[in-house]
This record gives sequence, C-alpha cells and structure tokens, in this order.
Amino acid sequence: MIVPHAYQGKRIGVFGLARTGLAAVRALLAAGAHVWAWDDDVARRKAVPCPAIDLYDADFSGLDALMLAPGVPLHHPQPHALVQKARAAGVPLIGDMDLFDSARQDLPAHKLVAVTGTNGKSTTVALIHHMVKACGRPAALGGNIGIPVLDLDPLPEGGVYVFELSSFQCDLTHSLDADVAVLLNITPDHLDRHGDMAGYVAAKRRLFEMQSEAHLAVIGVDDAAGRQMATTLPQNLVPVSVRDERVDGVGMTPDGQLVERKDGAAKVVGSLQGLATLRGRHNWQNAAAAYVVGRQLGFSPNAIMAAFADFPGLAHRCEVLGQNGGVLVVNDSKATNMEATATALAAYDKILWIAGGRAKSTDLSPLAQFFPHIRHAYLIGEAAADFAKALDGHVPVTQCGTVDVASQKAMADAKPGETVLFSPACASFDQFSDFEARGEAFRRSLAPFLSGERA
Repeated sequence: MIVPHAYQGKRIGVFGLARTGLAAVRALLAAGAHVWAWDDDVARRKAVPCPAIDLYDADFSGLDALMLAPGVPLHHPQPHALVQKARAAGVPLIGDMDLFDSARQDLPAHKLVAVTGTNGKSTTVALIHHMVKACGRPAALGGNIGIPVLDLDPLPEGGVYVFELSSFQCDLTHSLDADVAVLLNITPDHLDRHGDMAGYVAAKRRLFEMQSEAHLAVIGVDDAAGRQMATTLPQNLVPVSVRDERVDGVGMTPDGQLVERKDGAAKVVGSLQGLATLRGRHNWQNAAAAYVVGRQLGFSPNAIMAAFADFPGLAHRCEVLGQNGGVLVVNDSKATNMEATATALAAYDKILWIAGGRAKSTDLSPLAQFFPHIRHAYLIGEAAADFAKALDGHVPVTQCGTVDVASQKAMADAKPGETVLFSPACASFDQFSDFEARGEAFRRSLAPFLSGERA
C-alpha cells in the first residue's frame, strides 16, 4: 500500500467504507493516524480493521480532517449531514487523492498522469498504462477505474502513476499536482450531484487548478466547455481535436492518421487504421490524448504507435467479444449515457442494438443521426417503454426485459455482416450492481453463440 506518513498522530474521520474508504483506513492506520471510521452500512462497518465510531454522534472538535468516499454529496441535492457537520466545526474535507498527494514526497521519484472527462476516461488510462509499460517504464493504474490509489504498491524510481478521476473525486480533492493532467471532453452528466452544467465543469476544472503552471495540461477542445477551459488555463497546454483540423496540437485526419499540427501544418506520426481496439472517432480522441502524454514522458512516436497496435482494449467498452457466422458481437456495457452510446453507434453499421436500464435521460435525440445505422433495437430495463416511444417510426423495436432475452433474440435475428451491439445508454442499477456485472451478464448470455454451441 501507499502510506501517507504526514498523517501520523492525526485524528482522521473516514466516512464511506467501500473500496476507496477501506483502502484509506488501512493506509491511515499504517501511517499511525487515529482513525474514526463509519459507514451507514452495518456490514461495511464490521469489515473495517479498527473500531467503528459513529461520526453522526462524535465530537468533531477533536478531528483534524474528514475523508469522504467519492459518492458522498458535497453540494446537491443538498450537502450530506456529515459534510454540514464538518463545515460547521471547521474540519477540512478531503479525499483519498489528498492522502496520496501527501505521500508523494516519501515515494521514489515518479510522474503522475491524471485523466478526467465525461467519456473515455477508462479506455484512455488503460491505454496510457499499457503504453508506459510497453515503453519500458514501471506503471501503476488506479483511481476511479477500480483500484483505490492507496492500495497500489509504491513504484520504483522512474515509475508512472496513471489515475482516472471522476467529477466526484475532483470535487473532493484539494492538493493533487499532476505532472500531466488530461481532460478528454465534457458533456452533461451527474447534474443531479453538481447542480447544473457550470457546477459539473467546475468540478472537472479543479484537476487543473491544482496543477503547477510548469506542468502539462492536455485538453480536448471538440466541445464548448473544453474549448473555453483551454483559453483560460495558465499552465503549459496541448489541445487535442479529432474534428477541427485548424487546431494546433494533436489530432486525427478523417482517414485515421494521427497528426501533430503547428501553424496550420500537419505532420503524420502514425495510423490507427485497422486497430480494432481503437476503432471510432471517440477512441481516436483517447489515443490522441494518450499520444501527447507519451511524448511528454519522453517516448518516441514509433514506440507509442507500437504500443497502440498491441493494446488489448478495455473490458465493457466497445469490447469485441467475437464473431459467429459473420455476426460481430460488441460489449459496450460501460456506455451509461447518450454520449457514450453515440460513439459506439457511430463506429458500426447494420446494428442490432441492445439498450436500456435506468435512464439518465429518455430523450434519444442525441442519437437520432445514428438511427440509420440501427436495423433493430432490443430494449431492456426501466427505460424500455420510454425508449420504444422515442424510437417509434424510426427503428423497429422488440421489448425484451432482460439482457439474456435481448441477446438471444438479437442473435437469432442477426445476419452475416451485422453487429450485435450492447450499448445501454443507461445506468445499470435497475437490474445490476454496476456496469461490470451487466457486461458480464451479456458476455455469459452470448457465450454459447460465440463458442459455436448454438447456430
């Protein structure tokens, strides 16, 4: 684990004892801190390696800081009761990234790459992590992608930590100075937690406000929020655009060539054509951002492109599961909003689309331009009826209820040259614990088809 020795002897509350909170408790105890740990879930309280202390009743006057798990509301729909209590007592609110940042001075010399954005974060950090290792440097991957940063083992000298940060984590963090900070894109998401688009953008911006001006910001400028942010940050900055060939920075040509642009001239540095795990314009943006990171870390263009060529891809994000009888099967369970699904629909044609779940929005207009790509839709979960109304007159629909039924119907209807695409455009929580469990259910339901057991 990574131990935040600066907290030795301090009294730290930890609220929220799932993966991130539990890792923080272990690390703080190892540092010699006095930990007050609490969770509303009794089972989680029993799993913590120290006596649980009810923070609702505790006297906060003796507390040096309160560490919150990323899911605890700071602002909307209203601040959590413990957030209000801490603010009233003048107790600093921190996140696990702050604990990591405090430990950096004790770690061997290293670099930190932090990535945020609405869509593409997980693919991008996985690609950067793969690239760093392929180029011969030690690397560790953590944060919102699943491994709490404090559970990572310290890297040897020259290592690179690669972190994915959600807007919740950015909102909680006060002292994370990334050597390279990346913003991929910003589209409306989690507005129930941030209040409005301005609050959501402000949370993402925090990652860059914590940076030293000498460090590098990599900003996707293909959306209005990213363009605006790129004009106001004081630090060194490289824009990334896969849509506007006038942008000086790094981008793509329409035929999949990765280019460096300066003063209107473009230099081709490699090609993403034919790379199945980096297919589609959304993955071009991910790769362009990762390329900038690689160059900042000192890797050659040839070494970076070689790493891209053998990138295995990310589970549940446009993950090609296989083919049967000329039918391609793609698992995009990680697509929990319209923008993520739009990128998947843009990447394929002749699609049998499996969608639905707990909707963040039932307005399918952001997907309308891709309706001609969809031959048939198979709808599941709470959103099924609303999605059917939105698709009426545009795309044929079959109501299926569950992933298993939808998968079986789609494969039975599929013809050679078509793609069965599971890209829900919804959260998973109506039927599953998370998008990973949903994706695994899809994988299991298709296993007989992909193994050849069923025609």
